[in-house]
Amino acid sequence: MRKNAKKILITGGTGFIGKHLCDRLIKEDHTLYILTRNKKMNGTGNGHAKFYLNNLSQIQNIDIDIVINLAGETIAQRWTDNAKHTIYNSRIATTRDIVHFMRSKQTLPTLFISGSAVGYYGVNHHKTFTEENGPSTINSQFASSLCKAWEDEASHAADLGIRTVFLRIGPVLEKDGGMLAKLLPSFRLCLGSQIGDGRQWLSWIDRDDLIELILFIIHQKNIDGPVNATSPNPVTNKEFSLALAEALHRPCFLKTPEFVFKLIFDQMAEEIMLNGQKVLPEKASHYGFEFSYPTIQQSFLKILRA
Repeated sequence: MRKNAKKILITGGTGFIGKHLCDRLIKEDHTLYILTRNKKMNGTGNGHAKFYLNNLSQIQNIDIDIVINLAGETIAQRWTDNAKHTIYNSRIATTRDIVHFMRSKQTLPTLFISGSAVGYYGVNHHKTFTEENGPSTINSQFASSLCKAWEDEASHAADLGIRTVFLRIGPVLEKDGGMLAKLLPSFRLCLGSQIGDGRQWLSWIDRDDLIELILFIIHQKNIDGPVNATSPNPVTNKEFSLALAEALHRPCFLKTPEFVFKLIFDQMAEEIMLNGQKVLPEKASHYGFEFSYPTIQQSFLKILRA
């Protein structure tokens, strides 16, 4: 084991982001403890570099150096009352349990990276957001209220003296999951379209850049508080759609009316699909993080070539 190798607890470690983050951390010789609801994954994997847990009591006697919290029910669904309850609890309750676990330890972790999202800022066509901006003041915006409650719960780790980072993640791009996996089939069939007038902002990030940003935060010990995990070059939905069509050598002439998405997804469409926010990664740039895929064209070229 390398001298600087850490013991890292990860939630969401089997998902679209977490699985590849774990692979990257393994390459740095860290030991991972992955909390999962899958009872069949309880045990050891990857030559004792990975340990799958069904509950935190299994590592009560192990000193954890870093906690990374990426757990959460997908937000990309119709927000019924039951769905909102599940989405909320999957984030708030899990984060509360993790903070309680850390509080119970005689030796505290040195770093807590807790997932959040750019939805924290609320929806806006015109404003540019950095980490200095607060959450939306419109109480009816579910995504913003959720993210604020999520970060408030995580902030109790900072009260314990643990370096705490709120990772405000934008839509993550890769072809094996997330929004891009849902869009690729229609775009490949020349059925790609922009949503409504296409003016809504998309503050995206390439998955490889997101993973490297998390590692950068681990190594850059001066970073704490909110960090926008987004590309330095957000795009509108129209720009995104045209760039994807061009990367696939397909046309993109269609426009899907807003009412179609409202009919299917209701409030989720209104907040996530038909509106957005222009978010810049000011803190990451300030500390010298360099994006490998800063433009949507560079990201698509890598993703579709792989």
